[in-house]
Amino acid sequence: MPHDSSKSTNLVGWLFGIGFFLFSLATTGALTMQNDGKWQRIAVDDLFSFQLPQGFVKGSRTDERGEYYKDDTKLVFVWGNSESGPFEKRRQAWMNDYHETTTRLGGRRALIRTYSQAKHGYVAELNVGNWDKGEVQLYMRVEGNDQSTLELANQIFKSVTFPIPPPPKS
Repeated sequence: MPHDSSKSTNLVGWLFGIGFFLFSLATTGALTMQNDGKWQRIAVDDLFSFQLPQGFVKGSRTDERGEYYKDDTKLVFVWGNSESGPFEKRRQAWMNDYHETTTRLGGRRALIRTYSQAKHGYVAELNVGNWDKGEVQLYMRVEGNDQSTLELANQIFKSVTFPIPPPPKS
């Protein structure tokens, strides 16, 4: 009896999909268990707020810049400026596994970059505003030693809220 390769290919694809789904559930569950599902809201003056898992402690803080730490994970925010240096090419040679996404937060344009590097491990950066034109309203960076840092950063970035209305679209 001839073997139908399309059925076995469909089965392999189906099994791969189930495996990926279960892996995603396990990863999300591990992050929730690691954070005990408890998040704290951090308000930065009347400018913006965001959420962090319990256990992060405040580091240095000025009017425009602040830091929070938990174990080997560090969060930095800067209001009204960016720490993503200007350069001709967004992706530099030292940035491994580089990904870039444009989205909106509170009606504002936002660019999220993720990459890994030898010195800081895994890094995720958020620039709210028009980074290309140097018009950044909020910059955030999360860095840590393992890949789960990138998912944590994504959750933190999604939690950012602005109490003031967004600027008119140009």
